[in-house]
Amino acid sequence: MPTLANIEQCTGCAACSNACAHDAIKMQEDKEGFLHPVIDNSVCIHCGLCEKVCPVNHPVSLGKPSPVVYALWSEKDRAVSSSGGAFSAFARAILKRGGLIYGTTYDKTLCLHHTSTDSVEGLNAMRGSKYMQSEIGNVFQDIRRALRDKRWVLFCGTPCQVAGLRAFLGKDYETLLTLDLACHGVPSSKIFQSYLKKLSMKYASNTIRNYEFRRMNGWGFAPSFTDEHNRKKRLFGTDALYMEAFNASALFRKCCYSCPYSSIPRIGDCSITDFWGIGRYGKKFKHDVMKGVSLVLVNTSKGDAIFKDLKDVFAEQRTLQEALKENPNLHEPSPYNPQRDAIVSAFLDPNRSLENIDNEFHLVDHSLKATIKNKADKMGLFDIVKRVYNWYKANI
Repeated sequence: MPTLANIEQCTGCAACSNACAHDAIKMQEDKEGFLHPVIDNSVCIHCGLCEKVCPVNHPVSLGKPSPVVYALWSEKDRAVSSSGGAFSAFARAILKRGGLIYGTTYDKTLCLHHTSTDSVEGLNAMRGSKYMQSEIGNVFQDIRRALRDKRWVLFCGTPCQVAGLRAFLGKDYETLLTLDLACHGVPSSKIFQSYLKKLSMKYASNTIRNYEFRRMNGWGFAPSFTDEHNRKKRLFGTDALYMEAFNASALFRKCCYSCPYSSIPRIGDCSITDFWGIGRYGKKFKHDVMKGVSLVLVNTSKGDAIFKDLKDVFAEQRTLQEALKENPNLHEPSPYNPQRDAIVSAFLDPNRSLENIDNEFHLVDHSLKATIKNKADKMGLFDIVKRVYNWYKANI
């Protein structure tokens, strides 16, 4: 029987299932909806390949101990991205080389999968933050075929997914560019689907057609859903309980709390995230940040070469110390929430409403300050206050 990562350490990266030539490994959900490999002993020939490609069994080498740090936004993509459009800028560079882009997209039921595109138009579905674990499927096999055909490939995913891809491939390819995300941790698709059902019941909506975790016309968290009548609703308070629980580190896969990839050096050729707190620590940043600013860590020489080839971008070198101030997951895992198991169970319980869950676990801030902020946000005043504050911090 092959020895793979135990259930507490397994990241669900699917390197093992992609590597098995005999289709003896299936990724199956546990009771919380997280995918784990299950081996069919009647098919397995005990070749040991799945063990060899498991990044938990055989850790993958990391990048530079001192990455080069940039603030960046894409002139073409900033207005349609949840941050500064760094993913799109890198994707455009690879597409110009005739390459393939692998990122995450929703299916019709709002489950998240890694898919590919070879067009700029195909990037639309991949843009925007999506706070749950994506299903890899057989994507690693597709990537290997493309690389063997000498095609350029960009793969963007969580650090454990990047590690899984690199372990599966077994060697570096000159035409592969990996982007890892500064990941807080990943809830399962099952938890997210349960949350959507609770929202649907509350608002008597038969179908939630789309869900946005982040606003695409500004910088910040602003969850919303669009119903079957194409009506969009912003979510506040208990309606946004999924993100409140996410920010409380209460919904993540067990291994996320001891993630070996939440560290410097990083696993990808480049790392991308939001440049939260830019200009507040040390050097001023005298630019408008309200439309979003991406943080890019260049970790390898390949990443550096592609970064220097990005077109139509604003880029300014910053310090690693500044980058880490408000992005702790770049160098340490999210802390374990002692109520994690109970909160996950509550989200998965079809008889528990969002209000009922919040009443027990107090995930939502109901203080006067939070209430005023939400009301100001609904009226469009909060952005004005933030703009004035950011100008003051940059110039005083």
